[in-house]
Amino acid sequence: MLTPNDPNTLLAIVADSSNKFITGLSNLKSSEWEIPSKCHQWAIKDVSSHTLAVDGFFLNSLSRAIEGDGNPTEGMPNPGTGNARSMGDGIASRAIQISETAFPKLEQLLDTLSNMEWDLINVFQNIALDNWHIPAYHPAGKSSPYLLLKMKLLELVVHSWDIFSSLNPSYKMQNTEAKILCEVWKEPDISNWLYTPDLEQIDPTTIDFCFDDSEALRIQTWRGSLHIFDRPTEKSTETITTVETTYQDFALLITARKNIHEAYEGNLISVAGDKASLDSFHKWFRGS
Repeated sequence: MLTPNDPNTLLAIVADSSNKFITGLSNLKSSEWEIPSKCHQWAIKDVSSHTLAVDGFFLNSLSRAIEGDGNPTEGMPNPGTGNARSMGDGIASRAIQISETAFPKLEQLLDTLSNMEWDLINVFQNIALDNWHIPAYHPAGKSSPYLLLKMKLLELVVHSWDIFSSLNPSYKMQNTEAKILCEVWKEPDISNWLYTPDLEQIDPTTIDFCFDDSEALRIQTWRGSLHIFDRPTEKSTETITTVETTYQDFALLITARKNIHEAYEGNLISVAGDKASLDSFHKWFRGS
């Protein structure tokens, strides 16, 4: 898996995912850009313009971090105060605005996005080893170039699914990418970006998500706090619900691309223990 002091493995995966993303978009017909994606409110062209906007944000954050500035720019929230719920509507409308007004021709959007992807990957590739963990701004919390690289993988993998599964129902995430995302879910600033606290939850809730290679993630919540970590090897005395799933389906469940109740009813997952925990998960990860 990933090690904090060696970003090269993750960087190679992100660069490959970026290349596949742009290649896939390059093969689209003009009419396909208008097709609704699997991302709520967005057509395929809107997902693409959102990716462009995120690339611009990452480039700005990285360049300022390298210069020693990890603070928000004017008008942006302080680190740790932003999340998908509070910023989702603005992010959604901004993407639509870009695709509708900034690029009269789809070729311009694709060319600009392709160049931005190349520029961003190039910046990541030229970060000095000592600079991977310096402060970098993100509204989700205290970030770093390494954490931004993890976020970039999340953006690429999930939004590739949003686009290409809407055109081809058999499209699936690559297992390697989906497995690496487990390292992303364990980052508190990223998981809390997706998390909606259940204000009615009184007791602690624990769910283990077990994958087909015997690895497992544990999700624990209590009093509005969320923790995602590797399942401990020692047995627990607390009541735990266990969900058998795949890396790909877990990524779609935690990002609200799939509904956990529908996944259970459709036999995409199997559940042992208190099935009421599925209600809790549905409340925690409901999308923006």
